[in-house]
Amino acid sequence: MTKHLINEYYEVDDADASKSFAKGEKRTDYADAWKDTGNAILIGLKGSGKVALAELLAERTGMPIVTPTTSDEAVKTFGVEGQIVVLGDELVEDSLVQPLVHGAGKVFYLMADSNTLSDRVAGLEGIDDRETLWREMSARLATMEPIFYSTLHFILQAAQPLDDMVEDTLEKIAF
Repeated sequence: MTKHLINEYYEVDDADASKSFAKGEKRTDYADAWKDTGNAILIGLKGSGKVALAELLAERTGMPIVTPTTSDEAVKTFGVEGQIVVLGDELVEDSLVQPLVHGAGKVFYLMADSNTLSDRVAGLEGIDDRETLWREMSARLATMEPIFYSTLHFILQAAQPLDDMVEDTLEKIAF
């Protein structure tokens, strides 16, 4: 049996009509998918660059950086507006935190492959056994990526230069 993504037919007045949106133009025909809290929430695995991005965003926006370490802290953090929240993957996975992330602000997933992540972590932590680290990072990525996808609003390519990620994030924060 073949399953199709779209199985419904609709009658329309003008089949050739379309609407496109220019860069930075906001749709007004539906409510935003996120709460307008003024928060920017950065998620991703260790080594994706969340902290470095947060620091540059804080310099450019003047927003404070909050890095909760427990689920209770994360939940409290979501009740405050106008901050940059850096969430470790273990908190995004937490059953108390996960359902709240998507509505707590604009969520940016810093996506990177396991090679990039393991190289960065090995360099930061002085780990010599890169093969084992790569295997661990690959397994963690396989577990976490579906969870990240369920909470995100935007994807940032973590392998791109940090300045490009800052500009991309600032554009989306202002949107």
